[in-house]
Amino acid sequence: MTASEPTVNGDLLEQFQNDRVPISRIYEPQEICAVLGAAGNPDTDLYLDRLTVDGVPWRRRRGGGGTVVLTPGQVVLACVTEVASPFRNKEYAEKINSWFIEALARLGVHGVEHRGISDLAIGEKKILGTSIYRTRLVLFYQASLLVTNDISLFTRYLAMPARVPDYRAGRTHEDFCTTIAREGYPLSVSNVMKSLKEVVDAGLPVLR
Repeated sequence: MTASEPTVNGDLLEQFQNDRVPISRIYEPQEICAVLGAAGNPDTDLYLDRLTVDGVPWRRRRGGGGTVVLTPGQVVLACVTEVASPFRNKEYAEKINSWFIEALARLGVHGVEHRGISDLAIGEKKILGTSIYRTRLVLFYQASLLVTNDISLFTRYLAMPARVPDYRAGRTHEDFCTTIAREGYPLSVSNVMKSLKEVVDAGLPVLR
């Protein structure tokens, strides 16, 4: 990726900075793409040779968090809003993550819990990771929920991260992560997106 290429969902941040209206985007990735956080290093975080052989691009996003692989079968939420505090990032992440918990509960998925700094998990297995970018009172949040995607792609393209939450306990990508489908819930991505949109549309305008 060259410096002139846009960051993932960076247009949302630009739009908010122009009109100051809270904005969100919920979508299923249509292609495979590796995405690094602002401090990510492609030489150590990715298997670049495998990405090249498979013709898979990599990009960056604003904000922290580890390197991820976005694929079909995931639900991505990106949202930007003004908040009351320049701090409280963990609180804000948990609040927005609770929207996923509510949306999934409406579809009959239970046992989803906050884990680590800002993950969601079922039992000991991760189903959602997040990233936050801040400019004082502006919060730019991104997260990907694993619904029906192929987790083996994480092993193929992602090296073991240097920093991991305690509950990972040394597990590989495929042992650490799971999907909604793997946990026995045969939900479509479109149904999850619809349920999530209802919750986000109600929650985002009043998030402070």
